[in-house]
Amino acid sequence: MLRPIAIAVILLVGSASVARAQLVVIDPANLQQTILIAERTWQHYQELRRQYETILRMSRNLGNMEGYRIPTIPIASHDPGRWDYGRAWIQALNSGDPTGAAYLSTAVPLMRPTTTPARLSATARRLLERQYATVEIADSVASLAGHQVAQTRGYSARLQGAVQALEGDVLNGLLRYHEMTAILDKIAAGELLGRRQDMASNQLLSHALEQLLARGKRQRDTEAATINMQLTSWRDGRAANDAFVAGTGDALRTWRQP
Repeated sequence: MLRPIAIAVILLVGSASVARAQLVVIDPANLQQTILIAERTWQHYQELRRQYETILRMSRNLGNMEGYRIPTIPIASHDPGRWDYGRAWIQALNSGDPTGAAYLSTAVPLMRPTTTPARLSATARRLLERQYATVEIADSVASLAGHQVAQTRGYSARLQGAVQALEGDVLNGLLRYHEMTAILDKIAAGELLGRRQDMASNQLLSHALEQLLARGKRQRDTEAATINMQLTSWRDGRAANDAFVAGTGDALRTWRQP
């Protein structure tokens, strides 16, 4: 650093106009100020040079980036032609079933409780209605989940195409794909695609949770019915046994050979 400063000082001194028969006068304060200016100019030059070298280094890409290209996993679909009786819903798992008709066409039909015996008590009627509710909930959850799976399968194909396009831009060797604005745009596009994938995954997870809830209700109802039967047996078992014994005794006492 001292060499450029010394050269600058010599130039400044040499450029001073010296009159004949006059002594050269050097002001120490001005000389010090000139040296400070030269030092700051040199530091600024070095900073600009470092920035220039950084820009050159950032402009260089990794060369051939085809080694980073990852093959895609093909999206699997059902083959309805292989199956005879479940074909309707299997096809719906590929193309969608918004009304649930395809699902219901492959499920065992549930008879409506329109001809329940009149002697059925209110408690028994409520129990029957709740058993129907369990089956209806399972049907609704299954049909809607099947339709959502088909929608996600079609959506994943479009999403995969967008990911491949973004991958092509990232691995492109042309310099215009690696400018600062282009890099920021690709980062934003990657974040957007990631959020889209998260949304699709969350939708599938919500339907999986619904399936677990419907299964949990069925298991809970089964266990509750078992407990209720046991409690009823403990509560009414003695009276029922006594009535059975009394009825059998009366039948034996009143029976006569024809």
